[in-house]
Amino acid sequence: MSEADGDGVAGEHRAPYRAVGEHEAAGEHKAGRGYKAGREYKEVLAGITAAVDALRERDRVRAAGHARELVSLEDDMLRAGERAALTRLGVELHWEAALEALWMESWMKLRPRPDPDPRAGSADLAALDAEVEQRSAELQDAVRRRRFGFPRR
Repeated sequence: MSEADGDGVAGEHRAPYRAVGEHEAAGEHKAGRGYKAGREYKEVLAGITAAVDALRERDRVRAAGHARELVSLEDDMLRAGERAALTRLGVELHWEAALEALWMESWMKLRPRPDPDPRAGSADLAALDAEVEQRSAELQDAVRRRRFGFPRR
């Protein structure tokens, strides 16, 4: 090779071309040197594949758990919505009954039904429903006593 041929750079030394089988004959190929890197590559790749499979399985289990939890939460929300609707209906019916009972009381200024208290806790809903029921019964009793002339307490 020469610089003029364009095949090399001045001062560069290249080994002469040898056929495939000639490397073994020249003693340049040691048994296992090329196979070790390939084996290590396959081991690393197998570890990565195992980790990916484990992550996929973990994600599949978590997704199934989340799906079950979502169904449960949807059921809870549906029940809460139904409960809220029943409470609204009950309050509305008691309010209408109160307005009807007080219709004859011309001196009393009747106002529209107040809006729900946003500070009221949903955990106390049963107690609040019972209080509405009790107050409505007290009002009906007071109106009945006044209307029929029973003595006041």
